[in-house]
Amino acid sequence: MKKLVEALVKAQSEMTSAVATGTNPHFKSEYAPLDEVIKAVKKPLNSNGIFFLQKVYVADNGQCVETEFHGHDAVMKCGKVFVKCDKATSQGYGSSLSYAKRYSLQTACGLPTGDDDDANSSTDEVKPVAKKPVADQKKLIAQTYADNLLAIAKGITEDVSGVESIMKAEGNQKKLEALKERYPDVYKDLMNKIEEIKIKLSSQGE
Repeated sequence: MKKLVEALVKAQSEMTSAVATGTNPHFKSEYAPLDEVIKAVKKPLNSNGIFFLQKVYVADNGQCVETEFHGHDAVMKCGKVFVKCDKATSQGYGSSLSYAKRYSLQTACGLPTGDDDDANSSTDEVKPVAKKPVADQKKLIAQTYADNLLAIAKGITEDVSGVESIMKAEGNQKKLEALKERYPDVYKDLMNKIEEIKIKLSSQGE
C-alpha cells in the first residue's frame, strides 16, 4: 500500500483543474463534467502505474458509486458516494449516476474544479430562488469530500507517513483550507478522526 500511496501523491502533483465546460442555466454557473474530470486525472494516474475503477452499487432512489485505485500490488477503496434521484426516469437516474461518478473521482483525487451546483439536475428542485437547498448541497459535497478522504486514510495500514502524505498533497491541502474556513464543524470532525487513525498506526508500529 505504501508504494501505491507514494504513486498517488506523485500523480496528484501532476494533476490540473478540470476544465469547466458545462453550464448550469438554473444557477448561471459553470462546472466540469465527468469527461473533463477524467481527462484531468487519467494520464497522471496511468503514468504512475495506477488505474481507477468506479463500481456502481444497487441503491434505493438513487445511485451509489465507489472509486478504487489499483496499482503497485495494492488496492485503495475511496468510500461510497450516494446521490439521491427524485425523478424516477432514465434521464434522472443517468444524471444522478454521472454526478456520483464525477464527484467520487474528483474527491478521491483531491481535484479542484471550483464551485459546482449542477447537482440540481438530479432532483426536482431546480428553482434558482431555493437558496437554502443550494447551501445544503454545497455542505453535502464538502461532507462527501471529507468522508472520502477519511476512507482513503483508513485504507493506509503501514505507517503514519502515508496518511500525512495524502493530507499534505497539494490538491487536498487547498480543499482542507477551504473546508476549515467554510465548514469548521466538518473539518474538525475529519481531523479528529484522522488523528485517531495516526495514533492507531503509531501504536501498531511500536
